[in-house]
Amino acid sequence: MRTGPPPSFASDSRPLAGSTHTNVQTNMTSTTTSRRAIPRTKSSYAKRDRRLAVILLLPAGITILLVMIIPLGFAFYTSFFNYSLGQEGNMAFVFLDNYVKFFTDPVALRSLLNTVIFTILSLAFCITIGVGISVLLRSLKPRTANVMRAIFAMPVLISPIIVSLIWRYMYDPTYGIVYFVLDHLGLGSFGGLTDSTTALFCIVITDVWHATPFIILVASAGLTVIPEELYEAARLDGASAPRMLFNITLPLMTKVLVVLILIRGTDAFRVFDLIYGLTGGGPANSTTSLSIYAYKQAFENNQMGFAMAASIVTLLCLIILFGPFLRNSAREKDA
Repeated sequence: MRTGPPPSFASDSRPLAGSTHTNVQTNMTSTTTSRRAIPRTKSSYAKRDRRLAVILLLPAGITILLVMIIPLGFAFYTSFFNYSLGQEGNMAFVFLDNYVKFFTDPVALRSLLNTVIFTILSLAFCITIGVGISVLLRSLKPRTANVMRAIFAMPVLISPIIVSLIWRYMYDPTYGIVYFVLDHLGLGSFGGLTDSTTALFCIVITDVWHATPFIILVASAGLTVIPEELYEAARLDGASAPRMLFNITLPLMTKVLVVLILIRGTDAFRVFDLIYGLTGGGPANSTTSLSIYAYKQAFENNQMGFAMAASIVTLLCLIILFGPFLRNSAREKDA
């Protein structure tokens, strides 16, 4: 016969069915509440990040508005007027007459042609020589390649106007080093900067000397992201150096080349100081660029409205020539 105290239900540690159901509901409610609170926390962080981004971008946006957007709008507005400096109160609205005058002026059309030719030649030589040298430097030992890049980069450190003065003395027919070399090669009759048929080509050579080091530096940086294993596999397959260049190097550097074309092409199309220091646009307007032409119309002929129209034409040409590269670059980035 069992003797002892009866079992106590109060001391039983097992939860009742009702309490278990209550605990489950409580846990589900707390879990649902926590899940609902997570998006709110993320949303608050996103709003804070957006506010911080706006605060950080606001100074740059204001600077762009004051330095670029407003002056561009003013240039476009004044291109429809005929006025001179100091006579802004006598501005006469001529609508599209300045643009018609530009496209009917032989000197303006010659400056447009000179600019296009200069840009094409300079861009072609810079990209070809710069990428070629960067590929050759990759085949050297790293220490030797770094020393050679530092030597090649020296022209970039010189101001374009100083470069123009240096090369103007080098092109001097009497004591210039260019004619000293040409005389020994039997080419002493070369026209140089004084001949309308050779002056633009001489400026192209000067620009290539000054701008190619930039291409070398950027292309060398782009080559570092190409895996060396691809070249080793190509060598094992017996691929030649030109085949590796056109099948491996150039295809993998497409985005870098697009950026180089944009930067170097737009810079060459807006050339001013190099031509101004070498020839000033002569002889016989054979080296006049659009920038030189607009400068002369504004500050020599005192035709500000017409100069603004020439500047707007320059901008439109830049958009037409290099806009497709920007669009393709944006599409590749989205893809």
